[in-house]
This record gives sequence, structure tokens and C-alpha cells, in this order.
Amino acid sequence: MIGERPATNAGATDPAPSLPRVAAIVVTYDSVGQLPACLAGLAAQRYPALEIVVVDNASTDGTRRLLAELDLGYPTQVQLNAANRGFSGGVNDGLALLSDDVDAVLLINPDVAPPPGLVARLATALASDPSIGSVQPTLHRPVAGPSGAAIIDSCGHELTTARLLRNRGEGQEELGQYGHRVEVFGTSGACVLHRRAMLDDVAWRHPDGRREVLTEDLVAYFDDVELDWRARCRGWRAIHEPGAIAVHERGGAGPRRTPWVEALNWSNRLLVLTTCDQPRLGDLPLLVVTTALKTAELTLTVPRALPTALGRLRLLPGARRRRQQLLARATIAPRTVVSRWVVPFRWRPWVRTWWRRVRDLPPG
Repeated sequence: MIGERPATNAGATDPAPSLPRVAAIVVTYDSVGQLPACLAGLAAQRYPALEIVVVDNASTDGTRRLLAELDLGYPTQVQLNAANRGFSGGVNDGLALLSDDVDAVLLINPDVAPPPGLVARLATALASDPSIGSVQPTLHRPVAGPSGAAIIDSCGHELTTARLLRNRGEGQEELGQYGHRVEVFGTSGACVLHRRAMLDDVAWRHPDGRREVLTEDLVAYFDDVELDWRARCRGWRAIHEPGAIAVHERGGAGPRRTPWVEALNWSNRLLVLTTCDQPRLGDLPLLVVTTALKTAELTLTVPRALPTALGRLRLLPGARRRRQQLLARATIAPRTVVSRWVVPFRWRPWVRTWWRRVRDLPPG
């Protein structure tokens, strides 16, 4: 049955006043292979103040049949979009469905399997300090490393001097090296708990009164990075909570390495930098060289993506208008954000990976 239903969790009680009421938003697109594990994980949370929203972007693979039979034991809403509105549009659609008493929003991809207790750990961390806008769990990959330890997918975002974002710990074996709660530049949109007040605060204001939380011009990819930057400019903090762990399969929200995905990745980086960045003079050569190398890679490996990627530069005027709004509302200047959070770019591992992609080899 599609639509709202009362909670039926055995033993569920009213939430403790100190814990936020959480809404989990799952945006799906041809996700029937991954979605059951994600929804089962949400149903097993045993968090008394949880509701679930699923926004489907015109799936054709059986996802909609699955959604028609949902019974998760939590209040659930499903929106079936007539067209694919992208991740950004889908999240904005989900946010528009939330009741006024929702305090926090869990964005979770269909390819993330949340273990019991994940929401409670993230919510407890968020409630610990009103300046915290976002809480990043530790994300692991579904395969183990050579020693049998888990492989880290993300412990949050790092901003580099080349303006290439990297996930903290990505590809490393989990050996406890990220075992302390720390503040981070940003959080992965694959699985993150956001304070709703933060999302409302950083939303773009349109002349007609409409607010846009995730930038729909970006469609998908780099939307979370832009949100990171906007939140830092408004003084909100993001933290990594190592006690909250989930498994991220990657690629479960849609096909990877398609011309459309590659065009989005190439163009969205430049759109986000146009909106948010205030580069230091010494960082510009790195930005130029890495952009040239990424363009060469795109031309050699997915040439059909290049016209679309270049065509998306027509969205630059919109990025500049958003920049004007960001600068007008910032409590912390973008240059100060860069000085606080930028970390040195590591050329050698990036070039090795770039060269493998150029030769169409799997990651080393």
C-alpha cells in the first residue's frame, strides 16, 4: 500500500525529548537489486522517532512493484515521480513531504545497508551540540581487505588544494585509524544525518519564495560537496561519528561510467567551484592542470560524454547567481573556509589512478 500508515513497531514509545525526530529519505532509480536490504535495515532500526520517505524517479525495473508492497513498521510515504528528477530533485521532493515536527533528515542511498542502531548513534551525535549540522557515519565497502579487515569507503569529505574532493580513508583497511569523533569538511550524501534547521538555513532562496535545498542544476554528483561548502559558510559544523557504521555498495543508485554520469562529474565540479570557491593564488595551477587531465581522460575514455559536459557549462550563469546569494548570506567567508579545510593534494596516487582509467584498467 502506498501512502502514510501508522507505526506498528512493537515496543515503540514516544521519543525522548533530547533525541531528534528523524525522517529517512531514500531516492530510487532502477534500484530493485539493492533497495530491499536498505529498507530492511531501516525497518530494523528500533528508533522510536523515525519515519521513512521513498521517492522513486520513474524506475522501470520492478522497483515500483516492490514499493507497492511496503510494510516497514514505521510511518512511510512513497512518491512516484513521472520522470527522473535526479538525486537533487528527488531529495527536494522528499523534503517537501515532511511534517513540521521532523528535526533531522537521514539521506541514504538504496545501495547502503544500515545496521540496527545506526540512526540512534547518528541522532545522539547530532543532539550533542546544536552547532552540528551534519553527522557522517563510517562507510565500509562490501568486500574485505587482504587481512580480512573491512575496507573504508568514506569517513567524510576532504577538500584538496587541487579542488578534487576525496573521501577520508577511502580504500584503506579499517584499523581504527579513524576511531575518534572529529570535525570534517563535509559528509557523503550516500548516508548522512542532517539537522533540518541547517538544511532550511542553507537552502537557496528564489524570488517566488521557493526554497531549494539541493541544487537541481547539479542533478546528481557534487551536490553533497556544494552542501558541505554552503553549510561551512553559514557556520554549521560537520562531524564524523566512528561508532556509526554502514556498508556502501557504490553504484546501486544507477549505472556508473555512463556518458551522462561522466558528463555530470566533469561539469558539476566546475559549477560547484564557481558557486563556492575562493581559491588562493597558489592553488590555481593545480586546478588548471587537474581540469585539463580530467578533460583529456573524458575525451579518451568516454568521448560521447564530452559534448554533454561542455554543454552543461551553459549553467554557469546560474552558478554565479547562487554565488552572489552565498556571499550575501555567508557568516564565514569562502576564503576562510578554504584556509580552514583545504589539505595538500597528493599527486602520485591520483595520477596513478588517472592513468589506469585512461587505459581502462580496474582500480589498482
